[in-house]
Amino acid sequence: MKSRVLIFRNNELYKKIELKKRNDGIYICKWSNIEPGSYSFSLEDENGNLEGVTYNHTAPFATDFEAKAEKNTPPKPITGFQKGLDILITYDAEKNKVLFSKTKFHRMKLDIKDFNLEKADEIKISGIFNGWTADDEPVHHIEDTLYEIELVLSEGTYEYKYLIDNEWYPKNENLKLIIGENGALFPQGDLGTGKFVFEAIDRKTNLKAIVHNYESLKYFNKLSDREYEFKIRTQMNDVERAYISVVLNEEDNYEMIYELERFRDKTNGFDYFERIIDFGKEVEKILYFFVLEDGGVKAYFDGKDLSYEKKPKRLSVKTSSEDIQIFKIPNWSKEAIWYNIFPDRFYNGNNYNDPIFNEFGPEAFKANELHEQNFIEKYKWSKNENEEKFDRNRWTSDFNQQVSWEKEKEKEKNINYSLKYARMYGGDLQGIKEKIPYMKELGINAVWLNPVFFSYQNHKYGANDFRHISPDFGTIRTSGKKHNVDVSESNSYGNKTYIDVLGKNAVNNSELKLLEVNLKGENKGKNGYGETEDPATWVWTESDLIMADLIKELHKNGIRVIFDGVFNHSSDRHWTFNMVMADGEKSVYKDWYKFTDFEKHVPVEDYFSDEDAYLTVNANKERVIYNAWAGFNSLPEFNTFNEHYKEYIFNITRKWMYGPDGKVSDNWQEDDGIDGWRLDVPNCLENQKFWHEWREVVKDVKDDSYITAELWGNASGDINDGNKFDTVMNYEWLKTVIGYFINQGKEGGETYKLTAQDFFNELREKRTWYPFQALQASQNLNGSHDTDRLYSRIVNDKVGRNLEEGKQLEKGYNGIRPDLASNYHPNTTIDWINSNIKPKDILKLISIFQMTYIGAPMLFHGDEVGMWGATDPYCRKPMLWDEFIYDMEKNPSKINRNEEYEQYLDKDLFQWYKKLIKIRKENRVLVYGKFKELLADNENDIIAYERSNEGRSIITVINNSFKDVQDIEFITGHPNEKYLDLIKGNIVKIDGKGKIKLSLKAKQGMILKRWVNEKVLDNVRMFRY
Repeated sequence: MKSRVLIFRNNELYKKIELKKRNDGIYICKWSNIEPGSYSFSLEDENGNLEGVTYNHTAPFATDFEAKAEKNTPPKPITGFQKGLDILITYDAEKNKVLFSKTKFHRMKLDIKDFNLEKADEIKISGIFNGWTADDEPVHHIEDTLYEIELVLSEGTYEYKYLIDNEWYPKNENLKLIIGENGALFPQGDLGTGKFVFEAIDRKTNLKAIVHNYESLKYFNKLSDREYEFKIRTQMNDVERAYISVVLNEEDNYEMIYELERFRDKTNGFDYFERIIDFGKEVEKILYFFVLEDGGVKAYFDGKDLSYEKKPKRLSVKTSSEDIQIFKIPNWSKEAIWYNIFPDRFYNGNNYNDPIFNEFGPEAFKANELHEQNFIEKYKWSKNENEEKFDRNRWTSDFNQQVSWEKEKEKEKNINYSLKYARMYGGDLQGIKEKIPYMKELGINAVWLNPVFFSYQNHKYGANDFRHISPDFGTIRTSGKKHNVDVSESNSYGNKTYIDVLGKNAVNNSELKLLEVNLKGENKGKNGYGETEDPATWVWTESDLIMADLIKELHKNGIRVIFDGVFNHSSDRHWTFNMVMADGEKSVYKDWYKFTDFEKHVPVEDYFSDEDAYLTVNANKERVIYNAWAGFNSLPEFNTFNEHYKEYIFNITRKWMYGPDGKVSDNWQEDDGIDGWRLDVPNCLENQKFWHEWREVVKDVKDDSYITAELWGNASGDINDGNKFDTVMNYEWLKTVIGYFINQGKEGGETYKLTAQDFFNELREKRTWYPFQALQASQNLNGSHDTDRLYSRIVNDKVGRNLEEGKQLEKGYNGIRPDLASNYHPNTTIDWINSNIKPKDILKLISIFQMTYIGAPMLFHGDEVGMWGATDPYCRKPMLWDEFIYDMEKNPSKINRNEEYEQYLDKDLFQWYKKLIKIRKENRVLVYGKFKELLADNENDIIAYERSNEGRSIITVINNSFKDVQDIEFITGHPNEKYLDLIKGNIVKIDGKGKIKLSLKAKQGMILKRWVNEKVLDNVRMFRY
């Protein structure tokens, strides 16, 4: 039996916490007052035997982190602990599951004298929070008659009582616990009485039920110079209607009154009334108050006081940044159709720059005479004759086919993960450039590139150098060309090209050699270009210029581009890390990382040969102890508190945003710098204030730059203050989509099939998490390089909504081509191969919702042609192109029937996405319009909703059932109007009462646009939009 958790920090025992067994058999412990950092854990039994807490996934610690305990295994570090959090650790012995959960413990005092007791032998607590099961785990004796109760509860209202020596207290009633600012703190609302709840039950508190604070984005949000979002909070079920009275000009005092829309926050027991108002012109000052109505009685609220008889003095708010909080997100990011490109797997445009080794480094392979083996120093290749030669994998092969090095490496015991993660396919920047016409045809106007900085890895999530583009993406062999890129002599972040520095050696040189840092001698700490961390020494390599040329070409074609920023860790080959390995504790870069033990370090001396220095540095990586991201020693963690490290990253940011010309162009389509960043697991940084500073750097360079973050779960704490990130990769949107369109389960949990109303309710709740402009710019994604393909998820419905790691093919995922899937596989409910409805029909239906909902749609390259696959690496198969002939694929699923089938791209699906993208881009109401639910038919599984603004209207209707549905009826606000179905071209009429009536086939939808008239002018149909 496990009795305690041992917590280690910097490889030293930091704390021991006792485990307690709950009534349900789960062991728990509570860890409070966390210091930021990386920790590892072991479970200790009563005999002192230890089991290391480890894991085999790379999911970030967002809110929960799942691990397991293993005997004779060292614990793996876990990152993502921030100051001030509480951590609940649970251990399920039966499932061998260790779960870490970020939370806040609620503590309250109990004095048993309040129950006229002087002592107690046993105290338990029972309540709604534990199913009314009496439990002594949360109860701790302090002294005498005083006890502390420590509960893990979210905000809300809970009833409970105590079981003291088998007697219930209090005797005839339940106690009430209110956590957070909750409606239960106030008298209950009563609609129609004409009485408004304002004061709290406890008059000692200053809390008010009615709240509006213009200094908070939650209540007053400037969306643009002419659009503003207003919100007021009231007690639930207390106010029938709410209005806002607005004056824009004090001199003429012209009053405009707008009714607000109610939103009910059932979790916290409040009603919110809100509205987005477009004033039609730029507004410098807004004067307003709120009008509340109930039971024929009016009350007025000015943000502070509630009055009944006299209209109050208006709140006067200036709309400049000096007076209010402004959260500015560029409009282009709201209008974006995102395309996520994983460069190594997109298209190989230059075979001559194909990788000659992978993340294991040249030391893991013999030189391959078929490659340009002299691109690196000969001594770096393995001298072991038994080693295999490296070769890239063939683009068109079955993904399960191995090359020779994979077969041999698989036999090595020190390789503990799928070698498919380490493959290289040779995709590059030239390939992306050649496929710009393809992206334009599809309708893409924004590209997110997975990491492109110098790295030996295919994914580049561990950088060797942020200053430069990886040669296998640009060019390994230098050519002496500038690639139509001009470098400004006044550029503070690199005013020279590689040609300026290398002169005659700029032709037929090796970027792989030039990028390596000198470990000793006169040029110690500098690479072949003479660079240090000082941006005044920085040079634009040829690969950098190839990237700048790609950025210019994308911009010229109307496509924005953002980079992937991975600033919480580097690779263990990063030039600064190598310098620490060379110099040890004396290194000026030591504090850039989190080293804990240099005792066995061997310094590199100037008299060492280049080979000895190289071998010593590599050996030191085994001798020195340091914190590594997710426990991978190949990914050392940065110390984000270090000022020199921060300045280095800030300068890297400026370099790639300004571009080679060192300036921001007035016309973005002529600019040679990137437009923003996607941030990799930014919540894993210990120093979260780093992002506040970094955001200022980004926005200072380009006012219309964009920052999106990989944050899983409700990220309102990271978004809503407007001082970190603009928005999120919207995985929560995807979870809701899976719950409604894919899940088939009837029981609660991850596989439960949401009803139509459930779907709307969940979407409504998630819309409240963020300011409206953050919602508009959120990336509503089908999936990414980190998740299974959405097409495959459709036939893996029993996986449910869980997007975290652990769904790999080896663990039972159904990886067959989706149209061939059958319910003989335990993950699959429907016999798709014999069904009239196909997985593609579901994908098309989801795309209708994706292209008509709030937020910017995002495709992972290949989604548009029906690519399939389990979680990475299987979602990262090479792109399917019409110009290639692909091998047959054997069903890779663990459970299979030896199926073998073609790999091909779905041209029909491409045309479908092209059509829907065109619809979204041509109808700005789908970007900026308000969202209104029109129909949620649970019985027939039909939903309908409207996007509208400035007289524009688009109504989307979706039949999510497996049956055709006739006579679908619902009320709109547009009597006697006609709508055109943008998908099929049919006209739908609305009757004089605003009722619409239509029919839909199974798993189909309509996108209905308001029709102006039936006249055709110059063969062009006219619409109101």
